[in-house]
Amino acid sequence: MGGARRLLLELEGYLADNHRPDIRVIGRDQPVNPSWLIQRERPWKHRRVVSLNNVGFVVTPARRWLLLHQPQHFLDPGEIRNLGNRVDREIPWQAQVVRQAARRSDMIVVPTTGMAQRVAMAAPDLSSRISVRPNPLSMEPEPVADRKPGIFLCPVLFARWKRMGDILRVIDDAVEIVRHRYRTTVEVLITATPQEAHAEGVGDARHLRFIGRITHAEVTRYRKMSWATIYPTRIESFGYPLAEARLAAQPVVAHDTPHNREVAGSALVPFTQENPEEVADAIRRALETRVPRERENPFDRNHYFNWMLGEAEATP
Repeated sequence: MGGARRLLLELEGYLADNHRPDIRVIGRDQPVNPSWLIQRERPWKHRRVVSLNNVGFVVTPARRWLLLHQPQHFLDPGEIRNLGNRVDREIPWQAQVVRQAARRSDMIVVPTTGMAQRVAMAAPDLSSRISVRPNPLSMEPEPVADRKPGIFLCPVLFARWKRMGDILRVIDDAVEIVRHRYRTTVEVLITATPQEAHAEGVGDARHLRFIGRITHAEVTRYRKMSWATIYPTRIESFGYPLAEARLAAQPVVAHDTPHNREVAGSALVPFTQENPEEVADAIRRALETRVPRERENPFDRNHYFNWMLGEAEATP
């Protein structure tokens, strides 16, 4: 689901468009469990092995590359205190496995400067092996004329540690301010189920419509009809909706952080404080914003995978 799913779609698209018989994909539908992690450690006849699932290869005799994209494995002490029992129970032991395996990697790829800093703070001995490469994203230009003013898409994947109920309540109150102060109708579409909304305490929201956990194709359809995106999460390694808004030349309302500015670029319509007045002002500005189109794709898929996978790696 979410960004991990989008990354796999980009890999599949790259392999479909490029003749790469030297690349072998394994574990496409395997759960990341101890059995599989042991099974994949084989004497592959390749010069490079790449793990896209946060857990690096440990003993395979090749150049070992690792993509890290789970911020929960590198939370700082303050974040752990703030999240309390919302941190997934398996995260502490997962983090130990991830960090130990990472120490066996020759190259560690992260999608943003913020994620690089997060990894380096938690495991300073990994710093020299970190390379920042934004996640790949392929998108065709989208017609602005199809967008409906007042419709905002919030493409989030609910998780306990994200505390979505708190920020969505703020967004609901912010929309109420916009509707009354500026006489503007706004509705926010959330990619979560009504059951998830009730579990987070926002099932009674006035201006949020929960459209369920939908496919990537359906998210794309909703984004094309929406005037803007709202992406209010606090802790991310990348945030595909930020990048999608940037390439679509669509405003995206999100926290004013270096991470969001790095990914969203000129599409970012920021708020600095997580309160209804601040978010309402950002929504108002988003309704008036026209985002310039990017001259080049900063998330070019071929550039990303050509660098990561290299040229023909297989040996006879």
